[in-house]
Amino acid sequence: MANTLTIKLRSRKAKKLLKDMEDLKLIEIISDDVIPKKWSPKKKKQAKDFLSAYKQAKLAEEGKIKLKTAQSLIDEL
Repeated sequence: MANTLTIKLRSRKAKKLLKDMEDLKLIEIISDDVIPKKWSPKKKKQAKDFLSAYKQAKLAEEGKIKLKTAQSLIDEL
């Protein structure tokens, strides 16, 4: 059973503490607010797309989703 909690971190020490807890497998950090607000809309979209692809790859490694093969992508072209 998992609970979700949203936390706003005010210091680097707090971020480090949470990272250490994640390394010990005590918590899992799920963060969509990793993208700096100073980025242009284009860079923000690229970063979100990259994070989305990373999450899909992680789910595929866990066997929760199935990704297309490289050959099927080539065949579509």
